[in-house]
Amino acid sequence: MKQEILNITVAMREHDAQKVFALFSGGHDSLCSTHVASQHPEFAGAIHCNTGIGIPETTKFVKDTCEQHGWPLYEYHARERNGLPIYDDMCLRLGMPGGPMAHSSQYHVLKEDQIEKAVREHRVGNSPVGLVTGIRKKESTRRMHNVISTPFRLENKKHRLWINPILEWSALDINRYITAEGLTRNLVVDLIHRSGECLCGALARPEELKEIAYWFPEVAARIYRLEKACYDKRLPFQWGTKKIARPPIEQLELPMCQSCETRWDEGASQ
Repeated sequence: MKQEILNITVAMREHDAQKVFALFSGGHDSLCSTHVASQHPEFAGAIHCNTGIGIPETTKFVKDTCEQHGWPLYEYHARERNGLPIYDDMCLRLGMPGGPMAHSSQYHVLKEDQIEKAVREHRVGNSPVGLVTGIRKKESTRRMHNVISTPFRLENKKHRLWINPILEWSALDINRYITAEGLTRNLVVDLIHRSGECLCGALARPEELKEIAYWFPEVAARIYRLEKACYDKRLPFQWGTKKIARPPIEQLELPMCQSCETRWDEGASQ
C-alpha cells in the first residue's frame, strides 16, 4: 500500500493540492481506494453523492463503513425540483432517460453538481482539491485507452485533481485487499455486481431491471411506477435502452460512471 499512498502524495505535491477526499460510491473498488486514501496524512474525509435514484442499502453501507473506520463523511444530495427528486421530475417531463445525451444530463444533475459543491466548500484558496477514485484499467477494455486512465489529472478551471491510486489493480487485488484489511463487503455489490448508487438507466440494458427487481423489489417498483407515468404521458417510458449505438468515448470517460462503462463492455462480449 506504500506505493498507492506515494501516488497520492506525488499528485498533490505536483499540483499543490491542500486536501484529499475519497469518492466513496459504495462499490468495492471505491471501498478499497477510500481505505487507501484514509492512510494519507492529508486525508480529509469521504464524499458520497446521493443521487436520489439508488439502492438505499448502498448509502447505508457507506455511512456504516465511514462510522466504523472513523472517516468523516460528506454526503451530497441531488437537488429536488417541483417537490420531487430531480430524477423523477426529469422523467415525468422528458421521459425515461436513454442514450448519451440523456446520460450527460443525468450525470450533471445527479453527480457533477454535487462534486462542484464539495470542491467549493473544501478548497483552500486557488489550490485544487484532491479527489481519489476507484478507477481501474482492468475493469474495462475501453478504459485501457481512455484519457482518465492516468495516475492523476488536473481539471484546473474546476479546481479538481483526480487521483487514481489503484489504477493498476485487478479484481483479484480488490478482493485480496478487502480480505487482508478485514473490510466489510457491500452485499448490494455481491448480489447485483454493481454499487447501485445510481440507477438512472440512461446507459443500462432493460434486463438489468429484472435483476434489481429480484433482490430489491421496492427500488424496482419505484422505477416501474415512473415507467407507467411516462407511458400515460406518451413519453419514452422504458428504463434502459433496447437498441443504442455504443456511447461516445467522452460519455464513458466520466470519472464517476465507471460501472456503466464496465457493463457496456460486458454486454458487447455476450
